[in-house]
Amino acid sequence: MDLIRAIVLAIRNHEARPSASEIQQAIGDVDDGVFLYHIEMVTQGALVSGIDTGPRKDRYGKANLALTWEGQEFADNILNDSVWASAKKTLDDANLESASFEVWSRIAIAKITELCTPATDR
Repeated sequence: MDLIRAIVLAIRNHEARPSASEIQQAIGDVDDGVFLYHIEMVTQGALVSGIDTGPRKDRYGKANLALTWEGQEFADNILNDSVWASAKKTLDDANLESASFEVWSRIAIAKITELCTPATDR
């Protein structure tokens, strides 16, 4: 999920609609096969839209990437490093090796809600 987060935030922070290769370059050192798998996951999961270009235009065949509505909401929820770390700790404390995207999203929302709720209301 750290790579999913990195991809989503890199697309969010890019000044234009980048290609997958540009996103990989922005993220840094990540295995090509692992990166391609995660690019496919964020597009199939409707977090990111883009066009298939074939390898002649982009080595991963994906360009004009943009966050969908759901992708933007996810990015907003995971932008804060403390919220992300807290969500990871919650899953780790529950001894979960993996969790669905929906679970990650709900935990992030719960952590944000916790931060926004005055201590007297808790």
